[in-house]
Amino acid sequence: MSGFPPDIIAAAQTSHHAYPTCLASLSLAQWAVESAWGTHSPGNNPFGIKHMTGFPDQVFHTHEVVHGQRVAVDCTFAAFPSIVDAFTAHAALIATRPQYAPAIAKLPDVTAYVTALAHVYATDPNYAHLILSIINGHDLTQYDGG
Repeated sequence: MSGFPPDIIAAAQTSHHAYPTCLASLSLAQWAVESAWGTHSPGNNPFGIKHMTGFPDQVFHTHEVVHGQRVAVDCTFAAFPSIVDAFTAHAALIATRPQYAPAIAKLPDVTAYVTALAHVYATDPNYAHLILSIINGHDLTQYDGG
């Protein structure tokens, strides 16, 4: 058992079926990291997705890594009507934005995929390691099939 809530697993699998190049395992691990295991998801946005056309905006104080330094910033984030909408928007972002194409080209190698995607998605230089440790530690690739 992965320890992830059933509704979160279902949302990740639904978004993966809609956008197969965004693995459910990636979405689940990013949900865990970005939302502190579901404890922080303002506006049903557990991924920290910044402004996204078609969704209302919300401004929050956050931290980014800039030139190797963690700095406090105010950023505009998307708000979603539901958690399923957030997972679907996340999958659409990964599957359709050209900056993620080099990562998608690494599939089916999950490690290479996450490593290539991480430096585009997040400013944290340890992001790939963190995501992969959650994927591997919770056997999340079991949710990528079917």
